[in-house]
Amino acid sequence: MHALIILVICIVLLIVTVTVFKVHPIPALLIFGLILGLASGGSVTTVTESLLNGFGNTLKWIGLIILFGALLGEILSNTGGSDVIADSIITLFGTKYLPLSMALIGFLIGIPVFMDVAYLTLLPTLHVLSKKSGHSILVLGLSLAMSLTVAHALIPPTPGPLAVASAFNINVGEIIPLNVAVAIAAIIGGLAWLKFNKKNLQTTNEIDSSKINKTEHKKLSGYKKILPFAALLVPLILMSTGAIVKGESAFIAFIKNPIWSLLIGILFALPLLGKQNFSTKLNSHFNNAGSKTAIVILITGTGGAFGQVIKDTGIVSSLFSNAESISSMGIIVPFLLSMLFTTVTGSITVSLITTASIVAPLISNGTLDPTFTTAAICAGSLGIIHVNSSFFWLFKEIHNVSVPKLLKSFSLLTAVVSLSGGLMVLIAHILLSD
Repeated sequence: MHALIILVICIVLLIVTVTVFKVHPIPALLIFGLILGLASGGSVTTVTESLLNGFGNTLKWIGLIILFGALLGEILSNTGGSDVIADSIITLFGTKYLPLSMALIGFLIGIPVFMDVAYLTLLPTLHVLSKKSGHSILVLGLSLAMSLTVAHALIPPTPGPLAVASAFNINVGEIIPLNVAVAIAAIIGGLAWLKFNKKNLQTTNEIDSSKINKTEHKKLSGYKKILPFAALLVPLILMSTGAIVKGESAFIAFIKNPIWSLLIGILFALPLLGKQNFSTKLNSHFNNAGSKTAIVILITGTGGAFGQVIKDTGIVSSLFSNAESISSMGIIVPFLLSMLFTTVTGSITVSLITTASIVAPLISNGTLDPTFTTAAICAGSLGIIHVNSSFFWLFKEIHNVSVPKLLKSFSLLTAVVSLSGGLMVLIAHILLSD
């Protein structure tokens, strides 16, 4: 019980340090990892070794995946590939079902492109469609923001799901099928809420035109229109083969590996750069991807370091040492923890990493199923996004919406989306688990 109290105190102080005192997560995670290890009886040498092992083991493959995922996003967003995806979905569904169209666009583009960048990139499309169709700009914006958030929390190669998979020592491909199903359920729940509250979301506010990205891309034609979809979907399909195809071979081992499957996806995107100055443009996108992901990679690594200390102390494992199973409650607990951390910290990635660190010992001792627990944590991390989130303020400034209205719309919507995804995990766990 003494060790558990130490763990709880360290986690509470970590949250307070990051949220109240605005200390960056990287030093906060390292410092409280050290404090936790020392307070649990470890020496400076052993705790430091634990931190370094956790950092290195987490980033030995995740770092490259995050970088390659960002590179793919850079190429798609700067060559018009993202525009092709958006235009194709709008053409398919028409203006009548624009909220659904924006949700699909956000989900697909949110997989390789960071949330803030993706939203600003799609803002001109959002603005034009609202004026042409008569749909509320707020409804369309919420549909887009919701699905970008869902993709960010649930679908690799975004950092959060990768960090959870690493903490649980499972192949990324194993989590994709269930996470996709949970993402779809979450988006359906969000769209239903938007439709039900449509009258309350009408707004006469004009969008802040200074925030609109007016960069125009050369229109893609011919086979190049297919390449953005191939670059995006082929890696997901390849990574999932390990969960779908039984048996093992050198070829399957190659294509299901997230690093190589993402590189294959990038190969599909390379023709979008054109032949002129190809190397210069590719290197530029690579440098941009590196600069945008450096901090994210380091946060992910230090989260893994903090988690390794928790594992090495054996605190969580000892609490459930005699439990064969905690059944559906085992799915609910990680979900609620993740939802709490997102609500408190305002960061989906930090929430995913912290929750996975706490729960990981229950995966290694067989108490929890790694696939269902991953889905539960990812769904919970959608949380309640409010004033402590940078994206909340970005959305407010763009749409000139008051904070109270945004709390009643965006924050409430994220809660509905999270609960919808969590309900899907619970149902799947009851129906499919042994």
